[in-house]
Amino acid sequence: MDKLITSGNVIFETAVRKADILIRGEKIAAILSPGEYSGDAQVIDADGLYVMPGTIDLHQHLGLYKPLGDAFRMDTPRQAIGGLTTLLNYHRGKGDYYETVQEAIEDGEANSLVDFAFSLGLCAKEHLNELQGYVDKLGITSFKFFFDKQDIAHTFYDLPKEAALTLDKADFYLTLKKLREISPELLLCIHCEDADLFRAFQKAVKEENNPDDRYSLTGFEKTRPGWVETITVADTMWMNHIIDGNIYVVHTSAQTSVKMYETLRKVLKGNVTLETCPHYLLLTKDSPCGLMGKVNPPLRTAADNDALWEGIRNGSVKTMGTDNVPVSKAKRYEPGDDIWGVYVGFGGPGMILPTLISEGYHKRGIPLTTLSMVNSTNAAKVFLLRNKGVITPGYDADLALVDLDWEREITPDLFGDSDFSVYEGMKFKGWPRYTISRGEVIQKDGVITAEPGRGKYIRRHVEK
Repeated sequence: MDKLITSGNVIFETAVRKADILIRGEKIAAILSPGEYSGDAQVIDADGLYVMPGTIDLHQHLGLYKPLGDAFRMDTPRQAIGGLTTLLNYHRGKGDYYETVQEAIEDGEANSLVDFAFSLGLCAKEHLNELQGYVDKLGITSFKFFFDKQDIAHTFYDLPKEAALTLDKADFYLTLKKLREISPELLLCIHCEDADLFRAFQKAVKEENNPDDRYSLTGFEKTRPGWVETITVADTMWMNHIIDGNIYVVHTSAQTSVKMYETLRKVLKGNVTLETCPHYLLLTKDSPCGLMGKVNPPLRTAADNDALWEGIRNGSVKTMGTDNVPVSKAKRYEPGDDIWGVYVGFGGPGMILPTLISEGYHKRGIPLTTLSMVNSTNAAKVFLLRNKGVITPGYDADLALVDLDWEREITPDLFGDSDFSVYEGMKFKGWPRYTISRGEVIQKDGVITAEPGRGKYIRRHVEK
């Protein structure tokens, strides 16, 4: 039976207005005036709710510390509670990518509650020779370059050193040039931290051996100050200008990086998109989570938080990703309990939409249309998710029906596939009463209403 969402305040790209949405099968069939439809349909009353495209989380690391299938099965329901309908997971590492990506697709389709795609980490020299095949055979159009793994990719991915990419500026230039030659739509995602610099700072902090630094996020931030990120943003934007390429700066954390982007974008060619994450908007190096909040790049200051929010407001920061890594507390502390031992990364499933509504709309007055673009529309455009991210006929019926006044505290039932959360005890105002994925209600009032294993792998393609 058709579904009809009635009386909702629908958030379109440039306006919010009352409308009814007709869903037929998996697609949006029509946008109607309230009361216009007279056929048979299952009615979802959205009176008082705000209807926006479902969240698209562009940055996850499912399978990094836990088996991929388990992470899909255990974590995606929590993500749906936060309004998520599509995720992109970073796939990287050992083995033949044609084989390992296919295995990952099978894991996802057997276990994920929501639709998913992959961005592919480029670690080996052979990967550059296979780029066209990854696009044509695997449907992957976004790739990742790890400046933080410069000179050590072979140790992370069990490669002979001569087979690994150096991951220096020359490799970046070559990689971006190859992608541009295949298609200007192909996207290179970049971890922007200068390894030569942060390794020198790590050495200095370790030699100083200050106990206050050894066990604090403040000490960890000293090893990777914000300008270590910013200088790499500048370098990559300039090389992108030379190639007229298409780059994506993942997990932007520093106010100076936003300022650098805003300065250079006025004079440089090429497409550049800045992403940030909930933890860089909500937390600082003084937050009570302590080393549970160790992440690369580090948490910084309230001034950095404010600059990133202003970047969202003015359009400089266009997308969000959680950098979500399902992991246990025991695993995090397995190598040690100080800044040199604790593993980086933590869970943050489903936190994009509550963060944007609670902190962006309620506390900072950022328009819902702007936040909806960051939540999903910009993501779909940049990552070639061609049938998602917009409320319009013919697109997938991926929707979040948000109650702007529903306040929830982050408690263990919202941790996802982790046994801790850096957001524990924080309250967020604005949660979806319904999450709809391809026409199916997958959560209602915080209760999952569909079975994991319904998610589909999204094969992307280039048109230019």
